[in-house]
Amino acid sequence: MSELLEEEVAKIVGQYALTINKLMAPLRLYGQGHYVDMASQEIVSLAWQMHWKLEGVDIPYEVADLHW
Repeated sequence: MSELLEEEVAKIVGQYALTINKLMAPLRLYGQGHYVDMASQEIVSLAWQMHWKLEGVDIPYEVADLHW
């Protein structure tokens, strides 16, 4: 990953977040838009945590204290 520029990483993460939002879009039809936004941000965070674990960085998974 060190070969990727910071801008490229930001673009990749942004595209991933947009894809997650698109997958969860049907929930917005039922008034769940706020929850979709919070959950998609948390999914992106968990994906980063998984990436670091795969890179050998031993950190525990952390989930934000969400107020549903």
